Amino acid sequence: YQRRVRGSLISKCCVYFASAILPAFGYSLKNVSIMVIEELNAKRKTAPYDNTVDVLDLDENLKLIDVMETAKQSGRLTFEKKMHPLWGASITSIDGIKADSSKKQYWQILGGKDLMPTSFGASSYTPYDGESIVFRLVTWDLVPCEPTEEA
Repeated sequence: YQRRVRGSLISKCCVYFASAILPAFGYSLKNVSIMVIEELNAKRKTAPYDNTVDVLDLDENLKLIDVMETAKQSGRLTFEKKMHPLWGASITSIDGIKADSSKKQYWQILGGKDLMPTSFGASSYTPYDGESIVFRLVTWDLVPCEPTEEA
C-alpha cells in the first residue's frame, strides 16, 4: 500500500505558493519516496514493497534521517535508530521489524537511479528530488561485495 506525507516545513495551504514562488528566490523543495522490503535477504529491489511512503515538499538539503523523521511524525513510517558519535544514525528497526545484529542483520539503504547500496548512512545521505530509497533487511555475510583491485 502507499501513503503520502506532506513535509512539516510547509502547510497544505501554502503548497502552491511554495512550489511556484520559492524557486524564484533560490529555495527549492524535494519529494522523496521511501520503500521497505521486510523479507530477510530478498534479492530484489523492486515491488512488491511492504510499505511505501511519499514524503513531499521537503527542504532540498535534508538528509535521509530527516526525511524519515518527517514520515515518522506523520505516522506513516516507524523506525528506531542508534546514534553513534562518529557515524551518526544506525537504523535498527523499521515498521516493527528489528535487525538482529547477533545474526548479522542490518537495514541496507539502496538509492540513486539504479537503486544501488549507498556509500553513506541515513545521517549523511542527501536524497535528491524525486529519488526513491529502498530499505532492505539483509545479513552482511550474504550481501555480495564489490570486487576490489589488488595493489
